[in-house]
Amino acid sequence: MLLSPAPLLRRAAQLFVCGLVLQATTAAAQTLPQLQPGPYPVAHYDWNFGNIATTHPSSGSTLNVGHYGRISYPSDGSGGALPPVAAGNFPLLVFGHGRFGTGPNNHLQAAYLMDHLASWGIVATSVSLDVVGQFGSPAAIPQRGDILLGTIERTLNLVAQLGSPPLGLAAAIDGTRIGLAGHSRGGEGVADALIKNAASNLYPILGAATIAPTDFEAYTLPVDVPYMSIYGSKDGDVNNGWPIFLHDRGASAEKMFEYVPGANHFWFTESLQYSGEGNADIPRDHHHQVAKAYIGGFMVQKLIGNGFESTAFADGPEMLPLTSVIEVHPMFRHADRFAVDDFETQSSLTTSSSGGPVVTTYPRAREDTLRQSSYTFYHVTNGAMGAWPGGSGGGSYMAGLPNSSFDATAWTQLSVKFAQRWDAPFNIVDQDQDVNLTLQDADGDRATLLLSDYGRIPWPVTHNGTWIQNFPKKTVLRTTRLPLADFVTANPALDLTRLAGLAWTSVKSSGEIEFDDVEFSK
Repeated sequence: MLLSPAPLLRRAAQLFVCGLVLQATTAAAQTLPQLQPGPYPVAHYDWNFGNIATTHPSSGSTLNVGHYGRISYPSDGSGGALPPVAAGNFPLLVFGHGRFGTGPNNHLQAAYLMDHLASWGIVATSVSLDVVGQFGSPAAIPQRGDILLGTIERTLNLVAQLGSPPLGLAAAIDGTRIGLAGHSRGGEGVADALIKNAASNLYPILGAATIAPTDFEAYTLPVDVPYMSIYGSKDGDVNNGWPIFLHDRGASAEKMFEYVPGANHFWFTESLQYSGEGNADIPRDHHHQVAKAYIGGFMVQKLIGNGFESTAFADGPEMLPLTSVIEVHPMFRHADRFAVDDFETQSSLTTSSSGGPVVTTYPRAREDTLRQSSYTFYHVTNGAMGAWPGGSGGGSYMAGLPNSSFDATAWTQLSVKFAQRWDAPFNIVDQDQDVNLTLQDADGDRATLLLSDYGRIPWPVTHNGTWIQNFPKKTVLRTTRLPLADFVTANPALDLTRLAGLAWTSVKSSGEIEFDDVEFSK
């Protein structure tokens, strides 16, 4: 049966507490396995494969450009030779940089990340894309994808390309484990390469990651490649929400997005600065920590599989934030999930996308698109909102499951995306919102957890600036995942094999929250 609102509202009043902000100390951040250097010393090899053919962005005619870059690879520490266990042991990652000006060494601007990956046992090669960087519009995104795929092909045939690469390097690469990563236009080049690779079944690409990618081509990422993206709230170059668009459209069964308050565009490089966006609010080395922990940890998990769990990029103080001064707001979708309501197939809050009944007691509620820049929405998805003015008694959302005895034991988490809209009239400035989440079984047994014990509904990050649109304010969804086992701990009578519904009840005196993707997941 569906949960009734009155008991939930009483329970909300009983359980109201101040929200907890998950924070880890700097010392704790230094113990993160994803952030620490791996077991291998790192060596480098600068390569030049001559020319590579692509197409002219405007005319479509054949365009031959130089093909060069640098490999960072695991070594034995004695002059560049690989470790004796190297044969066929190391996966390959190819990285594409952004359009960072004249070059010609922009491919070295992610050296900190390439070296970090190599220390963990990944052959990481960064290819120069300056060779097509002179094209501003069209943006030469397909050409970047061609060069990334060509780099995979030629790196897997190093002996034929170079004759005498470093001792054992050609034999060390495992061509069955490949990753792609990129920054800015190089990030969108990764999307282009993924689509071409999926269409022709070229290479076994096991993971893709981007930093502040552009979205000139409005690509939809293929379903079979796990995807990670990072985006700073103070990005003054790709400041129009494009990285969120690319993430939202991605069909990837598993995808994650890390929104970093105060991070900008260019400090994810070694040394570049762009006067148009000014300084970030967090130091450059903290940008590097974010990239190493999230992109590095993601690639090590996908290409090496050494025990870093994908869920580490969504849950808990061990990854959020990295230090006491870095916050990271995640969006996360696990490949193994059951969508209770994704808000994509209904136009009202009466029936969930999975077919169950929905009741809301929010005085103002609606289901609509979250791509409305006038409302600071920069998503390309549908969602819903609930708003309650002061004195209205709050509000709740209640969803019945597709059957009244739903077995949720195949999953471990209740996952929901929440956000506050910037400048929404009922929200309390600079305060997190909070809700109590309740599961009810077919016998009427209930268990309730407070969201702020597990995550946040933060006040949106805001900035002032002097460049385009003054760093437009963005309402970005944030995933909170609550372990199903904790609901049972809260009430051992709750039967996860016979769930009837779920609900949440707002606990602040007034507010507006946006929400999306109510799921059971791993």
